[in-house]
Amino acid sequence: MPAPKGIPAPEAGATRLDLRVYDSRTTWGWASEDDRLVATHSGEVLFAIDPECMNWDEKTGDLLLSIHSIDAQRILRWLRHSSEHRGIFPSEAIRNLE
Repeated sequence: MPAPKGIPAPEAGATRLDLRVYDSRTTWGWASEDDRLVATHSGEVLFAIDPECMNWDEKTGDLLLSIHSIDAQRILRWLRHSSEHRGIFPSEAIRNLE
């Protein structure tokens, strides 16, 4: 019996993440060609953060993260792709950010 396929590749060049144990293989998701994004079959999207893009806000004590707009749009595209293929429509927050 074939294993569930999960979500399709979020973008061209994405690499399937899988674990092969003997003659069985379990797929976990996809990694972007540049290894900056990972989408799991359960719908999470992970993004590699460069520590140089983070700063502490002296007034509030919050950690601020600066993401270039191209990377941010890409993250949102992967989030939308993951949620749509799991049958969940993107939240209002994702739509507002797009």
